[in-house]
Amino acid sequence: MFSDFLIEIITSAAVSAVLTGILIWMAKSWISERLKNAIKSEYDQKLETHKAQLKSQMDVEVEKLKSSLSIAAAERHVKFSKLHEERASVIAETYSLLKDVYITLQNYVKIFEPAGDKPREERREIASKAHGRFREYYPKKIIFLPQKTAEKLEEIDMELVRTFNEFAWTVDFQQGGGDAMKWNEIFERMRGEMKLALGELENEFRKLLGDES
Repeated sequence: MFSDFLIEIITSAAVSAVLTGILIWMAKSWISERLKNAIKSEYDQKLETHKAQLKSQMDVEVEKLKSSLSIAAAERHVKFSKLHEERASVIAETYSLLKDVYITLQNYVKIFEPAGDKPREERREIASKAHGRFREYYPKKIIFLPQKTAEKLEEIDMELVRTFNEFAWTVDFQQGGGDAMKWNEIFERMRGEMKLALGELENEFRKLLGDES
């Protein structure tokens, strides 16, 4: 019948429309997915390329930094080595001059004066000149020594000066040989307290030069 035929056509058309719609949707989905994949792939490639470029730049910067640090470390090492050499020179000269003051002063105040020995006046002059050389050198180089060491050195120097003046005024410049007890006291001080203080300073100088024993 015509009505049945019509219904069949309509039904077929509806099915075709549905199928067409499904096909169109599937095609759009497929195309969309392909576009997404293509975009993602391109993005991933660019991202990896960018990462590689960043890593390469970073590696270059790191190497530059390492090189700069290495150069700076080498410069500091050279400066420290020169400073250490200068300090060693200052310590050696300071100690040599101070030791000379101690030896000449000890010779000046000694109790036993053998025949043929230099007169006490000459020994006094020698000790005075030795101290003058020390005071001429040491104050200009004090910056190379730690404050504690410099203070100890100054204390020893002042004690040597005090001993020199004390002996000169209580013994050497006095008629009849001066105060024998004071003379003996000064001589023993030089052999005891002053020698000990000088030994402590020697140990500090050794430590400054790197001797930790």
